[in-house]
Amino acid sequence: MFVLFEASIKKGCATVMRAGKGQRSIEPGVPEQQVKDTRRQVAKAERQIRTLQEKVADQKQLLHELQAQGKHESRRAAEREELKAEIADLRSEARELIRANRELVEKIEALQAESAKKASAQVRKPSELAAGMFLHGHPYRGHGESKTQPRQNARRAQSS
Repeated sequence: MFVLFEASIKKGCATVMRAGKGQRSIEPGVPEQQVKDTRRQVAKAERQIRTLQEKVADQKQLLHELQAQGKHESRRAAEREELKAEIADLRSEARELIRANRELVEKIEALQAESAKKASAQVRKPSELAAGMFLHGHPYRGHGESKTQPRQNARRAQSS
Protein backbone atom coordinates (compact mmCIF):
# COMPACT_ATOMS: atom_id res chain seq x y z
CA MET A 1 0.00 0.00 0.00
CA PHE A 2 1.12 3.41 -0.85
CA VAL A 3 1.28 6.16 1.79
CA LEU A 4 0.82 9.69 0.66
CA PHE A 5 2.34 12.50 2.62
CA GLU A 6 0.21 15.61 2.54
CA ALA A 7 1.23 18.82 4.09
CA SER A 8 -1.66 20.72 5.49
CA ILE A 9 -1.45 24.47 5.63
CA LYS A 10 -4.07 24.65 8.37
CA LYS A 11 -2.38 25.58 11.57
CA GLY A 12 0.94 24.45 10.33
CA CYS A 13 0.42 20.74 10.97
CA ALA A 14 1.62 17.95 8.84
CA THR A 15 -0.61 14.91 8.62
CA VAL A 16 -0.09 11.59 7.05
CA MET A 17 -2.94 10.49 4.81
CA ARG A 18 -3.68 7.15 3.19
CA ALA A 19 -4.40 7.09 -0.43
CA GLY A 20 -7.80 5.92 -1.45
CA LYS A 21 -11.45 6.72 -1.15
CA GLY A 22 -11.78 7.33 2.60
CA GLN A 23 -8.89 9.51 3.34
CA ARG A 24 -8.49 9.70 7.11
CA SER A 25 -5.85 11.05 9.30
CA ILE A 26 -3.45 8.52 10.69
CA GLU A 27 -3.20 10.60 13.89
CA PRO A 28 -6.85 11.46 14.62
CA GLY A 29 -6.26 12.91 18.15
CA VAL A 30 -4.12 15.89 17.18
CA PRO A 31 -6.66 18.12 15.36
CA GLU A 32 -9.54 17.07 17.61
CA GLN A 33 -7.45 17.93 20.67
CA GLN A 34 -6.62 21.30 19.17
CA VAL A 35 -10.33 21.93 18.54
CA LYS A 36 -11.13 20.97 22.13
CA ASP A 37 -8.33 23.22 23.43
CA THR A 38 -9.54 26.05 21.25
CA ARG A 39 -13.12 25.60 22.47
CA ARG A 40 -11.92 25.63 26.07
CA GLN A 41 -9.93 28.78 25.40
CA VAL A 42 -12.95 30.42 23.75
CA ALA A 43 -15.21 29.45 26.69
CA LYS A 44 -12.63 30.80 29.12
CA ALA A 45 -12.31 34.02 27.12
CA GLU A 46 -16.12 34.35 27.03
CA ARG A 47 -16.24 33.94 30.81
CA GLN A 48 -13.53 36.59 31.17
CA ILE A 49 -15.45 38.89 28.83
CA ARG A 50 -18.65 38.44 30.86
CA THR A 51 -16.72 39.08 34.09
CA LEU A 52 -15.13 42.19 32.61
CA GLN A 53 -18.50 43.38 31.28
CA GLU A 54 -19.99 42.95 34.74
CA LYS A 55 -17.07 44.89 36.22
CA VAL A 56 -17.55 47.64 33.63
CA ALA A 57 -21.28 47.79 34.44
CA ASP A 58 -20.48 47.95 38.17
CA GLN A 59 -17.93 50.70 37.57
CA LYS A 60 -20.42 52.64 35.42
CA GLN A 61 -22.97 52.37 38.24
CA LEU A 62 -20.36 53.46 40.78
CA LEU A 63 -19.32 56.36 38.53
CA HIS A 64 -22.96 57.44 38.21
CA GLU A 65 -23.41 57.28 41.99
CA LEU A 66 -20.18 59.23 42.56
CA GLN A 67 -21.24 61.89 40.05
CA ALA A 68 -24.60 62.24 41.80
CA GLN A 69 -22.83 62.44 45.15
CA GLY A 70 -20.43 65.05 43.73
CA LYS A 71 -23.33 67.17 42.47
CA HIS A 72 -25.01 66.88 45.85
CA GLU A 73 -21.81 67.84 47.65
CA SER A 74 -21.25 70.83 45.36
CA ARG A 75 -24.83 72.00 46.04
CA ARG A 76 -24.24 71.60 49.75
CA ALA A 77 -20.96 73.52 49.52
CA ALA A 78 -22.70 76.37 47.67
CA GLU A 79 -25.44 76.36 50.31
CA ARG A 80 -22.80 76.43 53.06
CA GLU A 81 -21.18 79.47 51.44
CA GLU A 82 -24.55 81.22 51.23
CA LEU A 83 -25.22 80.40 54.87
CA LYS A 84 -21.79 81.67 55.88
CA ALA A 85 -22.52 84.98 54.17
CA GLU A 86 -25.95 85.14 55.82
CA ILE A 87 -24.43 84.36 59.22
CA ALA A 88 -21.87 87.13 58.75
CA ASP A 89 -24.67 89.55 57.84
CA LEU A 90 -26.69 88.49 60.86
CA ARG A 91 -23.68 88.90 63.15
CA SER A 92 -23.05 92.43 61.91
CA GLU A 93 -26.75 93.21 62.24
CA ALA A 94 -26.73 91.83 65.80
CA ARG A 95 -23.70 93.98 66.65
CA GLU A 96 -25.48 97.03 65.23
CA LEU A 97 -28.64 96.23 67.21
CA ILE A 98 -26.63 95.75 70.41
CA ARG A 99 -24.90 99.10 69.84
CA ALA A 100 -28.22 100.83 69.18
CA ASN A 101 -29.73 99.13 72.24
CA ARG A 102 -26.86 100.36 74.42
CA GLU A 103 -27.36 103.89 73.13
CA LEU A 104 -31.07 103.69 73.92
CA VAL A 105 -30.35 102.37 77.40
CA GLU A 106 -27.97 105.28 77.99
CA LYS A 107 -30.62 107.76 76.78
CA ILE A 108 -33.29 106.14 78.95
CA GLU A 109 -31.01 106.22 81.98
CA ALA A 110 -30.21 109.89 81.32
CA LEU A 111 -33.91 110.70 80.95
CA GLN A 112 -34.73 108.77 84.12
CA ALA A 113 -32.02 110.65 86.02
CA GLU A 114 -33.31 113.97 84.69
CA SER A 115 -36.88 112.97 85.53
CA ALA A 116 -35.82 111.98 89.04
CA LYS A 117 -34.13 115.37 89.50
CA LYS A 118 -37.28 117.16 88.34
CA ALA A 119 -39.46 114.99 90.57
CA SER A 120 -37.28 115.67 93.60
CA ALA A 121 -37.36 119.40 92.78
CA GLN A 122 -41.13 119.30 92.54
CA VAL A 123 -41.41 117.45 95.83
CA ARG A 124 -39.33 120.14 97.53
CA LYS A 125 -41.33 123.02 96.13
CA PRO A 126 -44.68 121.89 97.55
CA SER A 127 -43.10 121.21 100.91
CA GLU A 128 -41.47 124.61 100.85
CA LEU A 129 -44.79 126.11 99.89
CA ALA A 130 -46.53 124.17 102.60
CA ALA A 131 -44.06 125.44 105.16
CA GLY A 132 -44.70 128.99 104.01
CA MET A 133 -48.44 128.53 104.00
CA PHE A 134 -48.37 127.01 107.42
CA LEU A 135 -46.81 130.21 108.62
CA HIS A 136 -49.42 132.22 106.78
CA GLY A 137 -52.33 129.95 107.64
CA HIS A 138 -52.74 126.99 105.38
CA PRO A 139 -56.33 125.73 105.24
CA TYR A 140 -55.43 122.17 106.00
CA ARG A 141 -53.21 122.96 108.91
CA GLY A 142 -53.69 124.70 112.16
CA HIS A 143 -56.70 123.46 114.09
CA GLY A 144 -59.33 123.63 111.40
CA GLU A 145 -59.01 127.32 110.64
CA SER A 146 -60.29 128.54 107.30
CA LYS A 147 -58.42 130.95 105.00
CA THR A 148 -60.45 133.88 106.16
CA GLN A 149 -60.31 133.00 109.84
CA PRO A 150 -56.80 134.43 110.44
CA ARG A 151 -57.94 137.68 108.88
CA GLN A 152 -61.02 137.69 111.01
CA ASN A 153 -58.91 137.04 114.09
CA ALA A 154 -56.65 139.92 113.11
CA ARG A 155 -59.66 142.28 112.74
CA ARG A 156 -61.02 141.23 116.05
CA ALA A 157 -57.69 141.96 117.63
CA GLN A 158 -57.63 145.43 116.14
CA SER A 159 -61.19 146.22 117.24
CA SER A 160 -60.62 145.21 120.73
